[in-house]
Amino acid sequence: MGCDASILITADDADPARAAALADAGIDRLHDLERRWSRFEDDSEISRLNAAGGAVRQVSEETVHLVEAMVRAWHATHGAYDPTLLGALVGLGYAASRDDETKRTSLAPTTSLRGHPDDVRVDVRASMVQLPRGTALDPGGIGKGLAADIVAGELVDAGAGGAIVEVGGDLRAAGVAPGRQPWEIELDPCRDGTDGRRVRLSAGGVATSTSHLRTWTHDGRPHHHLLDPDTLEPGRGDVVSCTVIAGSAAWAEAFTKVAFVRDIAVAMALLEAHSLAASITTDDGARHDTAAWAAFCP
Repeated sequence: MGCDASILITADDADPARAAALADAGIDRLHDLERRWSRFEDDSEISRLNAAGGAVRQVSEETVHLVEAMVRAWHATHGAYDPTLLGALVGLGYAASRDDETKRTSLAPTTSLRGHPDDVRVDVRASMVQLPRGTALDPGGIGKGLAADIVAGELVDAGAGGAIVEVGGDLRAAGVAPGRQPWEIELDPCRDGTDGRRVRLSAGGVATSTSHLRTWTHDGRPHHHLLDPDTLEPGRGDVVSCTVIAGSAAWAEAFTKVAFVRDIAVAMALLEAHSLAASITTDDGARHDTAAWAAFCP
C-alpha cells in the first residue's frame, strides 16, 4: 500500500510462537488486500474497476466492502472526503508509488478529474460493482484503514487475545490489551505535528492525516495528497494534521480529511455532529479538540 505496516499481538496463553504465527498470517493478509486494492497494480480489482468504462464487474467481498465504505464516507462527510479524485491526483503528478516508482497508476484517457460517488452501484449479494463511465476510485487512506480493521478482527477471531494493526498511520485496536487495561497509543509526531501525545482506548480506530508527509513538486509548485474536491487542488488551509478516533480505522481515516478541505469551524461542527473524538493541529501549533477528545487522553 506504499507505506509501512505493523502488527502487535497479545495471546492469552502467552505462547510466543503462536503469537508470531498469527502476526505472520496478518501480514500475509495485508499483502492480499494490497493486491486487491492497489491503484499501482494494473491487475488489482480496483484497477480493473477503474478501467471498466462503466461496465459491471464482479469483485471480491472485501472489495465490495471497500467500495461501500467509500460511498458511505462521502455521504457522511458531505463530500469533504471524495474517493473519486484519482484523475486529479494523477494529473498533479502523483502517479507512481511512493515506495516503488516502477509501479504507476494507469488510467483510461476518458477518466474524469473528479467522478460521481453517488452514481456508484454495488450489488452485495452478487459481489458486483459498477462505476459511472469516467469515474476512478482511489482506495488511498480509507483502504489502509479498512485493511487494519479487517486484519485486526480476523486476528482476534483466529485466537489472538488482542491485536493492534497499523497501516500507514491508520490503526485498529481489537480484543484485550496487556493487563486488560485500555490500549495506550503514542501518536506519531511526524504525522501529528507535536511530541509525546498519547491516547487510550478499549477498542476502535485511530487515524492521523497530515499535509507534511506525502509531498512532491509538480510544474514548479509544491503539492500534497489531500485534495479539495471543490478546487481539485491540495488543501491550502493552515491545518498541519488531524487525528480522529472512531469505531473503525476506516471511518476515522475518512473524517480526518474534513479538516484539510473545510474551514476549521465547519470541520469541527461536522466532527461534533458525529460525536467523534478529534484533534486538529494548525501550523502555529494550536490544537482544536472536539468535546469527546478529552475522554481518550491519559
